[in-house]
Amino acid sequence: MAQGSRKIDISRVVNNTVGVISRNPVVFLGLSLLIVGLPNAAMEYIQGSPAAIAGSFSSSAAILTGLIGFFVFLFLSIVLQATLIVATLNDLANKEINLGDCINQAIRKFLPLLGLGLFFGLGISFGFMLFIVPGVILFLMWIVAAPVMIAENRGIIASLKRSAALTSGSKGMIFLLVIIFFIVAMIISAISASLGFFNATTSIIFALIANMITGALQGAGTASIYVDLRTAKEGTDSSTLAEVFA
Repeated sequence: MAQGSRKIDISRVVNNTVGVISRNPVVFLGLSLLIVGLPNAAMEYIQGSPAAIAGSFSSSAAILTGLIGFFVFLFLSIVLQATLIVATLNDLANKEINLGDCINQAIRKFLPLLGLGLFFGLGISFGFMLFIVPGVILFLMWIVAAPVMIAENRGIIASLKRSAALTSGSKGMIFLLVIIFFIVAMIISAISASLGFFNATTSIIFALIANMITGALQGAGTASIYVDLRTAKEGTDSSTLAEVFA
C-alpha cells in the first residue's frame, strides 16, 4: 500500500472521539461508570474522612484489603480501557459493536497490556527524571502502543516500535491533542468539584460523573489517534481496518 504523506488531523480525531461516544453512550459511559466509576466512588466514600484514611493503615488486615483493592482497581481500569479501545476500533471500522466480544478481547489481552503499561510507565518515568522533555517525547512516541497491541496482535516491544513509527512526524499535533484533552478533563473536574463543594456525598457523585466522562474520552481518544495515524501514514480505509480489527 502506498505510504501517505499527511499528518494526523486534530479535528478528525476530535470528531471521531466524540462521534464514537455519542453513537454508543451505553457502552462507553455505562462501562466507564460500572467498571471504574462506581468502585472508585465507593472507595472514596469509605475512605473519605481523614480519620478513615489514617485508620486504613492501622492494621495489617486493613493494609492487605487496601492492596487487594488497588490491584482489583488496576485490573478493572485496564479491562475498561482495552474494552473501549476495541469498541472504538470496531465502530470506526464500520463494524457493529458486540459488547461481550469487546470485553473478551480485552481480558485476553490483560497480561500483555499490563506488561506494556509497566514498561510504558517505567520508560516515561525515567525520561521525566532526565529533565522532563525525554519523558514527554517517549509519551508521545508510545501513545498508541495499546491500540497497536490490540488491533495488530503485536508483543510489547513490537507495539512500542510500531507506535513510534506511526507517531513519527505527528508528535506536535498529538501534543496539542493531549493538551486539549487535559484542558477538557480539568474543566470537567473543576465543575465537578465546584458542584460538590458543600456536600461530601454530592462531591462523590459529581466526581463519579467526571471520572466516567474522562475515562470514556481517554479510551475512545487513544484509539481514534491510532486510526487517524494509520489513515494519514498508510492510507488505510474503513474496509481494511475492518479486516485488521476482526
